[in-house]
Amino acid sequence: MIYQIMEALLFEQNSSMLFFMYMISGILGAVISVYFLKIYRVISSAHICGLVIGFALVAFSDFFFSMTIDVTNNREIYNVLHWLRLSFVSYGFIVIGLVYYFKKYTEKKFKMVIKTALISLIPIGLSLVVTGIGNSFLPDFHQYNEYFRILNLVALGYIILKIGSNSELQTRSDLFVLPVGFGIVFLSQYLRLLFTVDPTSLTLIISGVLKIAGLGIIIIALARKPKNPVIIKKSF
Repeated sequence: MIYQIMEALLFEQNSSMLFFMYMISGILGAVISVYFLKIYRVISSAHICGLVIGFALVAFSDFFFSMTIDVTNNREIYNVLHWLRLSFVSYGFIVIGLVYYFKKYTEKKFKMVIKTALISLIPIGLSLVVTGIGNSFLPDFHQYNEYFRILNLVALGYIILKIGSNSELQTRSDLFVLPVGFGIVFLSQYLRLLFTVDPTSLTLIISGVLKIAGLGIIIIALARKPKNPVIIKKSF
């Protein structure tokens, strides 16, 4: 209970900064998603589709976080929005991780994985919204916050490992910053995990700044890649 009060106070004290910070983070995630969407329209790859969906979910999670800033006094809506935020960001990182896990598998097999992930996400989102609107019982998100953060760290760690072992990355210096971007996002999530234990304004703000920096570096890496969609698919 003390943690919840401290968190609400921190959100209120830094409401404007947090709102714009996570709106920027969400926009950057959306830019990356749109980038891969344009590539998907050219080569129609299930793996590229996974990146579109993954980064879109991460972007939506930041938008949900921005929405929570002004509803700290409404516990029901505040709780539902945070559940949506946690679910979307974890699903996003997991979907991106699945892209790398199934990279050597056939398009058909991975397409089934993406469809299954999306179908499973729909009832989760609907149940959270319906439960919140109906004021039905919904566990306090604080009870599970750290588990979502740990899951995010595992997914991001796997992504960094797979990108770092990519032979295309080792032969092209212009792609070196890509794992650096994901690494900074990893640090951002680690700070959010620390925030669940010891909530401070500094931890919350630095976490947001790091996420913006990480996503920004990923965009820079994508901008430096060759324009050929086939080469992009191979090197990402």
